[in-house]
Amino acid sequence: MTVADLASTTLSAAVIERLEELRLRQQSGRLCHWQRGVTETLQRAGLGEGYTLAEWAEMPWYGPLEQWRHPGSGVSDIIINGPERDIIVVERGNRTFTGVTLHPEWVQFVQRQLTMRAGFTTPQAPDDWRTPTGGVTHALIGSADRRLRFAVTRPPATPDGATVSIRILPDRWRTLDDLVHQESGIMPRQAAELLVAAVLGGATVLVAGDTGSGKTTLTAALLQAVGEHKRVIIIEDARELPPVADSISIEVLHSGMSFVECVRLTLRQRPDLIVCGEVRGPEALAMLQAAATGHPGICTIHAPDVQTALRNLERHAASSGEVPPQMVRGLMTSGAVPLVVCHVGVVNGRRTVTSIDEVITTGGCGNVGDRYTVNPLYGFNPASGRVEKHRSTVQGAWAKGRF
Repeated sequence: MTVADLASTTLSAAVIERLEELRLRQQSGRLCHWQRGVTETLQRAGLGEGYTLAEWAEMPWYGPLEQWRHPGSGVSDIIINGPERDIIVVERGNRTFTGVTLHPEWVQFVQRQLTMRAGFTTPQAPDDWRTPTGGVTHALIGSADRRLRFAVTRPPATPDGATVSIRILPDRWRTLDDLVHQESGIMPRQAAELLVAAVLGGATVLVAGDTGSGKTTLTAALLQAVGEHKRVIIIEDARELPPVADSISIEVLHSGMSFVECVRLTLRQRPDLIVCGEVRGPEALAMLQAAATGHPGICTIHAPDVQTALRNLERHAASSGEVPPQMVRGLMTSGAVPLVVCHVGVVNGRRTVTSIDEVITTGGCGNVGDRYTVNPLYGFNPASGRVEKHRSTVQGAWAKGRF
């Protein structure tokens, strides 16, 4: 981070000065002895005893991780599996062992910075990890500085030592224009326009895929495309998706509520669109019920294909036991909840949309776990290496004959 970058933030002049001092020490190579304790490392760098915990809490600085978390590094994930073990980074999809190992004190330092910057702890009690309900915990998930989504653990949760896993969010989220780019895009423009029309027309869009397939990237692009037209409530464990003009972001882990309670809370906040960062439990039913009352959404779900995504949604919605599974299936195949599923995957090392299907209204016909009747709209053609439109046309009322 340059002086100009620092000056453009909301940090105080004193904090900017401290960060610049640290940056210069690292740039010169004096601040790099991460295998030594924190105090010894800082002293060798000419920083004396360093700063107080209150001063550290004000600074977006993470010691040994700074070389990878700056904009333009290409690194999306930083993983510390424990003290004195290689830091692993994921750069443009490739996992690399860096050869950099950390003294246990530096792992604890990174954890303290993350938890203080995320608001979980304070300089007065930096190691007092608490759940929203007040209980002691040894594992936390959160977001810091609007760019770092993290998970941290410590013994006894991880007996071999403290761990850190960080996802670095982009400085600029990709837009739909980026995703339809001729060379680097993941789908044709017509497919992107169809997804936007689905969201604007009242369908609930389920973005499915495996880990690292680009579910969040596509969801963020859709959000930016409809943000000028919709009031959006975004619900996530820890904030990741970008806000839009008329939106509220709810962090479940800070709210003291369950995911289901957060979804139900949104219905009192006049949403046009409810966005669920990831569906993996009973909140699926709350989302379907919200959609049935005129509050559609965008959800991501982990699945290798469209049919598995729908069966997973069915299973999650039925897991609460509030309604029988057959009723869940009836809701998912009713005209009250138009569903569009977009599956994204990695083909030949490149992210792409593999299929876009709409769920056909059948009025709950079929048994729980059966295949859903879908109308394939777009699919990836291995022969051409492109996402192509199927001959079928949209049957849902949201399309109004446009596709």
